[in-house]
Amino acid sequence: MKQAVLIISYFLMLSGLIAQAPQSFNYQGVARNASGVPYVNQQLSIRASVITGSPGGSIEYSETRTVSTNAFGLFNIQIGSAGATVNSGSFAGINWSLGIKYLKTEISINAQPYVNLGTTQILSVPYALHSKESKDLIFPFSKTGASVTDLLSISNTDNTPSSSAVRAITTSGRAFYGTATSGVAAYLQSNDGTALYAYSPNKTGIMGISNGVTGTGVSAINTSGGLALGVNGNLRIYGGNTNPGAGKVLTSDASGNATWQPSASSVATIGFIANNPAQGGLQNLPNAARYKIHTATEDFDGSNNYTLYNQTPASTFTASVAGMYRFHGKVQISTSGGTVLNYADLYLVVKKNNVETDVAYTLGGRNVISTDIEIDHSVYLNPGDQVWLSELSRADNGTNPTLTRAYFSGYRIK
Repeated sequence: MKQAVLIISYFLMLSGLIAQAPQSFNYQGVARNASGVPYVNQQLSIRASVITGSPGGSIEYSETRTVSTNAFGLFNIQIGSAGATVNSGSFAGINWSLGIKYLKTEISINAQPYVNLGTTQILSVPYALHSKESKDLIFPFSKTGASVTDLLSISNTDNTPSSSAVRAITTSGRAFYGTATSGVAAYLQSNDGTALYAYSPNKTGIMGISNGVTGTGVSAINTSGGLALGVNGNLRIYGGNTNPGAGKVLTSDASGNATWQPSASSVATIGFIANNPAQGGLQNLPNAARYKIHTATEDFDGSNNYTLYNQTPASTFTASVAGMYRFHGKVQISTSGGTVLNYADLYLVVKKNNVETDVAYTLGGRNVISTDIEIDHSVYLNPGDQVWLSELSRADNGTNPTLTRAYFSGYRIK
């Protein structure tokens, strides 16, 4: 088919089908031959292309349709609607806001090569498609894009304190929800005001949650010497490993991890006072052999750390917490019938990890009938360490020396 054989007159019907899917706009034309005679009741192939920027610009969308003319050579198509035999690109993907749009039309009769009928600027109708997108948002709304700066920027230049650039309202769900794989889900900045103001009349104004072992639910930082956190009102710290309780105080370890701990005034006193030799006030001691000092009664035991002679372990203090402890012991060892007591010594014994050690000792009288021996010593103990008094005495005639008096006390210094 020669180009001179065909003349086509066409015009755009400015009635784009905007309000409903699929989006499209009407194209109507009359096909005539070179003599002006219309092609009546004849099948044609129409190729329409939407071009951006200039008549010779890039094609954003192209479609090919088969149509039939009527008794006047008139035909109608809806560009972008269903029924195209060939499509290139997506009509819905046309960016109507970018550049001037042109419509290029080509026609083929009886399978002859396409003849270019020209390129004309598109005016009103498809831009209404863009107006539809920009006039309002249809919800639910979702868009994806990529930008090295802001993908969405909203500015409110009004200076009224109650004005807002963005306002989000919900009945019971989340008014604003932001997620970030590794960056910042929400970044707020104010040069001379409040970057974040959260208000809830009955519930929680701000809640920070972190599920990571090393994560932080809420972090407050001030790098200029000011306050990182200011609280005006009641304060509550609870949950996690903080172990709250009545009367406790907040303390931290070397890494700054805070926990609630009993205050010094609320901690039971770790200490004891034990008196009197066991077995009726007198205790026969083995001659020239080490022997534990057994007490009969307790005047005080603040935390039940001392066990008497008839308990297990007998006549022993057991540390429940680590710390520095002070112990005081005083005994009297005697003989009867004028027998000479060659020697009598008093020892403070500590058992750590099943190893017994004499941490202190005092030598008593030599070659006497009776001697008073006293010991006073401080030692650091770990939980489970045990402490007791022990003696070593010898009577000249091989008889048993006698423990006539006994006193043993101890307490945690710090």
